[in-house]
Amino acid sequence: MNADARPELSSHVENMDQYDTILLGYPNWWGDMPMSIYTFLDEYDLSGKTIAPFITHGGSGLSGTPANIQDEEPHATVTDGLAVNGSSAKNSQSTVNEWLSEIGF
Repeated sequence: MNADARPELSSHVENMDQYDTILLGYPNWWGDMPMSIYTFLDEYDLSGKTIAPFITHGGSGLSGTPANIQDEEPHATVTDGLAVNGSSAKNSQSTVNEWLSEIGF
């Protein structure tokens, strides 16, 4: 993270053009997205797409990561994100359903 590393992804999305919405899930590590998420955002041009971020965390919430996604993909629309504390993730189905409804799904 300190070196701004961009690790290589082990798999890739074929036909990214066929998707209008990207549900982007990741853990919040030290107040930011894992560096592999930055690699993903570097690898694909998500212009014109909607990106819906959802995360697990240990107490720091979204920590501004939706703004980081917007910075990386300035021509995409980033929805309000969903932050679920890792200790309550197992019982978060209603929270997830409510968020999906709020963002239009």
